[in-house]
Amino acid sequence: MSLAARFFHRYVRRNLPQYALGFAMLVATNYAVVRIPTLIGNALDAFGGGKADALAVGQGIALELMIWAVAVVFVRTLSRVLFFNPGREVEYRVSVDLFTHLLALQRPFFLRRKVGELVSMATNDTMSIRLLIGFAGLQVCNVVVAVPLHLGQMLLTDAWLTLWCLLPIAAGSAYTIAVVRQFYSLIRVSFEELGRLSDRVLESYAGIGTVRAHAAEAAILRHFDTRNQSYLDLQLRLSSMRAFSMPVLGLSGQVAAAIVLWVGGARVIAGELPVGALVTFTTLLASLVALLMAVAWVLASVSRGIVAIKRVDEVIATPDGLPVPTDILPPGPPPSLELRGLTFTYPGAEEPSLRDISFALAPGKTLGIFGRTGAGKSTLIHLLSRVYTPPTGTVFVAGKDVTTLPLDQVRAQLAVVPQDPFLFSTTLRDNIRLRGERTGHVRGEDGGGSASSSHLRTEAPEDPRLQQVLRAACLVDDVRSLPEGLDTVVGERGVMLSGGQRQRTALARALYRGPGLLLLDDVLSAVDQGTEVRLVAAIRGLHDEGGGGLMKQPATTVIVSHRTSVLEHADEILVLERGAVVERGTHAQLLALNGVYAETHRHQEAAHHG
Repeated sequence: MSLAARFFHRYVRRNLPQYALGFAMLVATNYAVVRIPTLIGNALDAFGGGKADALAVGQGIALELMIWAVAVVFVRTLSRVLFFNPGREVEYRVSVDLFTHLLALQRPFFLRRKVGELVSMATNDTMSIRLLIGFAGLQVCNVVVAVPLHLGQMLLTDAWLTLWCLLPIAAGSAYTIAVVRQFYSLIRVSFEELGRLSDRVLESYAGIGTVRAHAAEAAILRHFDTRNQSYLDLQLRLSSMRAFSMPVLGLSGQVAAAIVLWVGGARVIAGELPVGALVTFTTLLASLVALLMAVAWVLASVSRGIVAIKRVDEVIATPDGLPVPTDILPPGPPPSLELRGLTFTYPGAEEPSLRDISFALAPGKTLGIFGRTGAGKSTLIHLLSRVYTPPTGTVFVAGKDVTTLPLDQVRAQLAVVPQDPFLFSTTLRDNIRLRGERTGHVRGEDGGGSASSSHLRTEAPEDPRLQQVLRAACLVDDVRSLPEGLDTVVGERGVMLSGGQRQRTALARALYRGPGLLLLDDVLSAVDQGTEVRLVAAIRGLHDEGGGGLMKQPATTVIVSHRTSVLEHADEILVLERGAVVERGTHAQLLALNGVYAETHRHQEAAHHG
């Protein structure tokens, strides 16, 4: 099935009744547009004939003109509504499908495609699709109906004049078609350049603190000016092509009008053509030329829309990279976790980041992962959380190969606290109560509340679990210090909070879910020593009987940390070095080995007491 057929079947087919009725309204509109000049010509002929009933005939024609004028307003408005509204609906459905598929795509895709390009696609490309389906679709259908009606009436009025005026108009139309073909080839380059420009802007905004700290504003502006100038030059080239094609069509229309007056005037003087017929013909010609001039802009919109459809389809048609599930992971108690000879190499890399990792973690137990920077700790968390898909037969949850399980079922069982957590620009409460809530979208664009969203919030006293989570994550004092407590808007990416507060908020978010599998990636790296002691005690308390009332059963937990004090309570600790396990055992056993772990522990203890 071709791209056009797929797009029509998926997005446009359901609006066919609206388009059919809109097309009927276009036929009525153009019939009226063609009928009105004919009536004017008939009136002029009646008045010029000097007959006794000329006034009565003229008044009858005037009444009919008024009726047609009112009808044009009605049917033209209705035709626009019937075409424009489906365009909005198609834009909405395309945007939803694009966003939904982006959520399903895996990390390698986002390493290949820039965020700015995707943002540009989700805004500019979908808008171009809307214009194609709505406005441009209306105009194309209008041309399909109007041109035959205009030419038909012109032929009925005078076939000889019609043939004369078609010569310059055909030449102008041929030039316009050639320009549009060249225009189409530049549209995709324009979209890609806009995507790169958007990515540059987003990257600059995200790193504005670093830019200011290093006084690099001038360099950033130079880079932006270079990218922006390239996009501007391309747009100017496109605009000049489009702007020049319209005057060419206008010139061809003026030449045709001159021919009509030259040839038609001579025929009127010779008595071969009524004056009214010449007026009718000239009016129809002007309407036809205006229609063709609009086609130049419409064809440009069609080109942009077709390119946009191809670009969006490339993303939507991109495979999600996930293996086809053949098993299920029903909800239940905390699962076991096992690795069997896990070796993983990032796409494009030559050396594996993990080598032959194996362990077996019973339900409700804790595994500690220790290692220096670059040892592979975060890579292991990425594989366990299915950010990357591990090799088949290497990762098992509840005794089942994780690659055979539906991704949504696996993630429903786990909660991940990354080293660099992401917070939405909404309230602290909504950031913690993330699952099942419209987090990040319940407040206004400026972060302020709105009447439409106030009913979505849950007051803290009515949510005992939230209070338990705040205590477990050592956030109670922090919440009290915030101006609006839990309803304080934390800003974009949690900019209003410190690094430690952001990490503890992410930890609270994970605990609030009550997961069966809990993955903590160096979550205490930004907290002070006193807070660390309390958090370690809280995490250890989760594995006491009943989880301190926070969890029905202790979660199966994997903790990654470069601090040995965080890992003391783990049932087993793996020490990674260059992606391989070099030591393993409990905290006491590793200290007895007097290896890498023990040496690091002694240094950290000395630094703490020193």
